[in-house]
Amino acid sequence: MATESSIVRFTNGLLACCGKAKREDLFIDTSTGKIIDKTDPRVDKALVVDLAGRILSPGLLEVQLNGAKGVDFSDVPVDNIESYASSFRRASRGILEMGVTSFLPTLVTSDAQTYRLALPIVRPNGSQRDHDLGAESLGCHCEGPFLSRERKGAHPSDFLLEPANGIQSIRDFYGQESLAAPIPAIRKITLAPELPGMLETIRALTHEYGIICSLGHSPATYEQGLAGVRAGATMLTHLYNAMEPCLHRSPGLVGLIGAPETDLAAPPRERPFFGLIADGIHVAPSCVRMAWAVHREGCILTTDGTAATGFDLPDGTYEWTLQRKVVKKGEKLFLEGSDTIAGGTTTLLQCVSNLIRWTGCEAAEALQTVTATPARMLRCEDTKGTLKVGADADLVVLSWSDGGNDSRELQVDEVWKFGKRCFTRTD
Repeated sequence: MATESSIVRFTNGLLACCGKAKREDLFIDTSTGKIIDKTDPRVDKALVVDLAGRILSPGLLEVQLNGAKGVDFSDVPVDNIESYASSFRRASRGILEMGVTSFLPTLVTSDAQTYRLALPIVRPNGSQRDHDLGAESLGCHCEGPFLSRERKGAHPSDFLLEPANGIQSIRDFYGQESLAAPIPAIRKITLAPELPGMLETIRALTHEYGIICSLGHSPATYEQGLAGVRAGATMLTHLYNAMEPCLHRSPGLVGLIGAPETDLAAPPRERPFFGLIADGIHVAPSCVRMAWAVHREGCILTTDGTAATGFDLPDGTYEWTLQRKVVKKGEKLFLEGSDTIAGGTTTLLQCVSNLIRWTGCEAAEALQTVTATPARMLRCEDTKGTLKVGADADLVVLSWSDGGNDSRELQVDEVWKFGKRCFTRTD
């Protein structure tokens, strides 16, 4: 009896990779979950997927997601960790349907127990190769508690800390095992560079543990931010938000995206990557355009998404992490009784569509900000965010929704994870 081929050929579409679109076929091996070379002798017997002119992109990467589909990743029930694990898996499956195949689950400022309980659940899980788990965690983004009180945003001030003992403060708070395991639970930490002991902490996190340090929630001056970059920080968390405004003689952290090479550390002298929430709420379209024009090579779109992301949540007031309340009005989310934004509700693909609309860039260029660029920042560009041979077959098939040029939106038609088709749009 004939057996079904494990090779799949995607044809008659546009491959979007590394900022460019090209018409050629792509081949994957569903048994290994990898992209294979077109010269592989098995491609002659491949199963054909006709893209019918649609876009085939690497799966989207989200580097700052606080929750989704009704689940808040920082809401950890102390007496029912099994329920938390189940909720995380449910949210991960919902995230996959939004075209996001890999992400950094984000834990906001909380007490140490919350981190200690959550980190074993949200740690990297790609080795399991089970697409039923949903989107793959690439490791946790710890957004707190080593942030500035002055620019804390929606983070609770009661739990904010300074690294008084340098790297030992980090080890003591998150747990040594979260940093130093063969595959650390923590992939990225947002830190305020001006805090006492922080520069030494950044050096140790970067060079001893390989943890990505991102600067944010900070009133740091340009010079203080530059010191953080020289110490090893490679990213800015949600540019413009929770940092000093960029003034012509005092540019703050925002100014780092335009830093002259002479200001930067010894080779490679690279300006930091930056997260950009292109939802029209966190950042004005004109400021999105400016950041894109200045340093598009470092632009990483993100949502700062919350439990309301991808979830049909009616307008109203809701209980949030640590017994606080948020008010939802349309796509806006605020802390009750304030104008402080409490995270996002827009999907990552909607942000991509906004970038195209606001800057006039091509779809392939915009998709780079959620594929190749975050993969480069995360140092996984050989396996994620790319369509090159040997990479994981994490793919998304995209089409344009109906409507005029100003209202067209990219939409997810199919999602493939490790070479298996796990979502197909039915409407």
